[in-house]
Amino acid sequence: MIQNQQQSQGIESLQLVNVALSVMNLDEAIAWYTDKLGFKLKYQTPAIEGIELALMEKNELYIDLIHYPEPINLEPERKDPPFHLQITGLRNLVFFVDNIAVADAELKEKGVDLMWESNFLPHLGTKVTAFRDLDGNLVAFWEKNDQILNYLRTGRTES
Repeated sequence: MIQNQQQSQGIESLQLVNVALSVMNLDEAIAWYTDKLGFKLKYQTPAIEGIELALMEKNELYIDLIHYPEPINLEPERKDPPFHLQITGLRNLVFFVDNIAVADAELKEKGVDLMWESNFLPHLGTKVTAFRDLDGNLVAFWEKNDQILNYLRTGRTES
């Protein structure tokens, strides 16, 4: 019993806490995630070596925006989907939305350029919209439906 309890408190209790993004300009990144996606600034604080942090939150999802004093962009040539997958590392942030057409309209109203707009991906069984934040990070919305939820559970879109 104790071993089962320890296992459930260890790796079995794993949960995603946040996503950290290194940004070129912290104030501009805070404004972009606030204005375009509706995140709220929880706090902004200095860290070690002159690094500044801003914790953003929306619907219990946390994004750490991190500014290093002399940022270096190692991906000057950003590739559009699906070619962005050629480069290893964090490739995109993906959020669920209930209605992608409504979300697309809201993004356009806020001046966000959409790379993909309600693009149906049959292997996922859902519509996807893709765009970049002000630092070129790829952000995607997936329309939440039974097919994508089944895909995430089983690797198949059908039950």
